[in-house]
Amino acid sequence: MSVYEELNDSQQFAARVIADHARSTAFAIADGILPGNEGRNYVLRKIMRRAIYHGREHLGLNDLFFYKVCDFVVEQMHGAYPELATQRDFIGKMVRLEEERFANTVTVGLSRLNVLGISPTTPKDDDLFLSIGKLYDTFGTPRDLIRVFLEEKGLGFEEEDFNERFDAALQALQQQSGIGKTERKSEASPIYAAVLGKTGANTFHGYESTLYADAKVVAILDGEKQIEELGEGAQGGIILDKTPVYAESGGQVGDSGKLIAPEAAATVSDTYSPVAGLIIHKVTVDKGTIKVGDVLTASVDVQKRDATRRNHTATHLVHAALKEVLGTHVKQAGSVVAPNYLRFDFTHYQPMTAAELAEVEDLVNRYVLQNEPVTTNLMALEDAMRSGATAMFGEKYGGEVRVLSVGDGVFSKELCGGTHVRATGDIGSFKITSDEAIASGVRRIRAITGLDAFERFREDEKLIDASLGALNTQRDNLPNAIARLQEELKKTRKEMDDLKLKIATGAIGDASSGGDEPRDINGVKVLAKIVDGLDGGGTRQLSDTLLARLKSGVVIIGRSEEGKVGIIVRVSDDLTAA
Repeated sequence: MSVYEELNDSQQFAARVIADHARSTAFAIADGILPGNEGRNYVLRKIMRRAIYHGREHLGLNDLFFYKVCDFVVEQMHGAYPELATQRDFIGKMVRLEEERFANTVTVGLSRLNVLGISPTTPKDDDLFLSIGKLYDTFGTPRDLIRVFLEEKGLGFEEEDFNERFDAALQALQQQSGIGKTERKSEASPIYAAVLGKTGANTFHGYESTLYADAKVVAILDGEKQIEELGEGAQGGIILDKTPVYAESGGQVGDSGKLIAPEAAATVSDTYSPVAGLIIHKVTVDKGTIKVGDVLTASVDVQKRDATRRNHTATHLVHAALKEVLGTHVKQAGSVVAPNYLRFDFTHYQPMTAAELAEVEDLVNRYVLQNEPVTTNLMALEDAMRSGATAMFGEKYGGEVRVLSVGDGVFSKELCGGTHVRATGDIGSFKITSDEAIASGVRRIRAITGLDAFERFREDEKLIDASLGALNTQRDNLPNAIARLQEELKKTRKEMDDLKLKIATGAIGDASSGGDEPRDINGVKVLAKIVDGLDGGGTRQLSDTLLARLKSGVVIIGRSEEGKVGIIVRVSDDLTAA
């Protein structure tokens, strides 16, 4: 008889849950999904925590175990799925990290449930389910545990009724989270589908040019309604049959530009695509009237476009460099490509060291200096994936995709519909400005390129020069000068604190030097005084000195600092010995 067959029904069920959830977890993390609080990340966290809970509750597995099960999944299935083998270490680290976090969740969840003060008289209303739903949503407290807890408190529910009301509470809570935002956005804007059905898909011509002379106005929007024209000073959304203006997509911000007709002109402040195939130019009419059916010239703000292109290609280089430096577990978790900066979110389980940041920076700049050509090819999705191109997990792609390669594509090859430089040398320069954690296992890099990077270098030089002047030293001696100044400051502060203490000590408790004398209260010497200029440490030291001087008695020292009041009371040992 196998070990599984020796288990009772609930234990066998728990074992099946763990096995199933371990498979899901291993494959999800290999695909770049990490446990979190929104969307698919939230689903993965629930899957993992449910498996861990079943192991602890029904199989007595109180030590870390789930990461071992996930590793067994990798061991058994990496032959058919090589990606599991390349991500093996990362999968293990991320599962173990989540398991360690959850180790205290059951205990924490129970303590939070106790805080709710639930009793047999607690109303079984929506407020109750919202309260317990928050525990489930925030701390991962398993609903099974919650239901058992309620039963023990005298609030029993039929399982079906409990689950229905619990799910309703979770749905209400999740309306405030990231889950379902995409669906709500499309549902809230039926006008876009109507316009697209009327005009057909708009064509983007911005890869080849930043100007298109024969663009036809096919629709105009004023909020949620279609209109026939926009007069001078009016704002609205203009849809063209063809445009060189890029709509916000894939993390890249939308272009701005101009729409010029024979008798009218408008400024494009932003461009967006609420549904696939529809490009909306957010405009303000500068003169004349723009009507549906007008033919006009659409042009792009070239300076903004060029700056954005530099940052977009640099984002691809950053992605490749991070994989090179940190490992193949690095996956893109989000990005913003703007004209004045780029932001790249990626999966990694620990802070980057200064050396790793420098290595990434150097690697990107090396490709910039090599002036590698940046090429694009239209390919069938299957062919693109077979060629080794990187796709963004969760992104929807059509049958034909645009593949962007840097150089021969060995270092960087990704599916991308954005605008890019023609060669990496156009980026000019690359500088990382920050690295931070934004979620469990997800980090964020911010960086700048081109003239923005040069301006940063110039500002840094000014700061260094100002520091050299203030410290009256040379560049190569700046660290030593700062260290010496810090040491002198530390020494001066200590001398100041000592002097304050001497002044305070001399002013209190010594009648011969004009200080305050202790008062005799019922035969006990009591010395009370408010002092200025001493911090908490100095006040404690003063109380020690004065108590030693009194030998027997009570010392009370009060002080105020930055609107806060502090008081120290010291009593000699002989008065507390009884």
